[in-house]
Amino acid sequence: MLSQRKLTISFGVFIFLISVACVGPNNLISQSATSKGEQSIVWESEPRLVGEGSGLQLMLRTSEGMNFVYAAPGEEGGQDLLYVTSHNVGDTFKTKYKINTTPGEVSSHGENEPRILAGTGIGMFAGWQGGRDFKFARSMNFGRSFTPAITINDDEGGKASHSFQTMEVGPDGTIYAAWLDSRNRKTDPPGTQSLYLARSVNRGASFEKNIKITSGVCPCCRPSIAFGDSGKVFITWRQVFEGDNRIVVVATSENKGQTWSAPVRVTQEGWRINGCPHSGPSMKYVNGKLFVVWYTGADNKPSLRAGRSSDDGKSFEFLGEVQGRVHDANHPNVKIINDKAWVIFQGRDPGSKDEWAKVSPWVISITSEGRFSSPAQLPSLGDSVSYPSIFPGTGGRVYATWTELAENGPKTVLCRGRLHN
Repeated sequence: MLSQRKLTISFGVFIFLISVACVGPNNLISQSATSKGEQSIVWESEPRLVGEGSGLQLMLRTSEGMNFVYAAPGEEGGQDLLYVTSHNVGDTFKTKYKINTTPGEVSSHGENEPRILAGTGIGMFAGWQGGRDFKFARSMNFGRSFTPAITINDDEGGKASHSFQTMEVGPDGTIYAAWLDSRNRKTDPPGTQSLYLARSVNRGASFEKNIKITSGVCPCCRPSIAFGDSGKVFITWRQVFEGDNRIVVVATSENKGQTWSAPVRVTQEGWRINGCPHSGPSMKYVNGKLFVVWYTGADNKPSLRAGRSSDDGKSFEFLGEVQGRVHDANHPNVKIINDKAWVIFQGRDPGSKDEWAKVSPWVISITSEGRFSSPAQLPSLGDSVSYPSIFPGTGGRVYATWTELAENGPKTVLCRGRLHN
């Protein structure tokens, strides 16, 4: 009886291994490849088309109610910021309406995408580049409507640009908005901009005076914000040093963003290039460790590199390249899922015959000890993917969004997954 049970279990394990081996991006399910005992994500076989446009971002409620924003072609030209919801976990989409009040003012290109965030309580916050300004609107009625937009940047004249914006909501509900700003172009080093930040302590009703963090910043690499223990706030960006040496750095604030430490280099040597790569770093704090992932073309090789700080941003250790054999890896986005850092990025399948396959989304995980899982390819709708993002849901659900570049224009895509052991 015991031997028969052993035989049954062994046969079941054999069937499971065979089923996993048959799984891949071209089969029914795409599953991340991880080491024994680690979690993976199993993705649906066919992602969902949300709409025509670019820069799709997702905000989730505890109920798994989905709230999206993306930039779509405006009826009068330009781009508008559309708000879309789903109340059945992405099976269908509805409640589509325009947030911006000035028609066609939205500028969404590359990493200069709109943002949407959840606040404390019922607050919902959207940010975007409108004209040359950093615009902001909030909903305090579960997304039924958004307030008229306010401008976050406080300089006057409309001549400076305020773009490549990011926003995060701190543990105490403070909204932190950061962006790249050209108001100091007469004093900034040539070919660079300044990094500014503004806070809202009243759930987006208004923003405080702008705070200049630094100058000499790579002018089109979006910054990233993270929160540590004991109220620490971190911000990372690509700084331009002497000799066009572009190095990812991190600064720390211990008074909720009012003042900032001197920037700390994540690596001593960067990427020497006379131009902006349009690719900013992404950063998250998890289990007492601060993880930073960034793109570089140093050594004539496009790659994604990771660094980790175990002392709250005072120093960093280099963890290595995370993209494995994936070609042209770029635009990483890091999120915390189940107490682990997960990274989504775009790249080309190394198994293609001519090594120039269409760009696909890929996912890896990073443990607190700095171990990487193998890159796992996600399914797409068939066109090249750009600027993917990953979002944690509840109950082990995970979501990814991106833009696919079709011949008849860009389209926004949602892909749904589940965590598995």
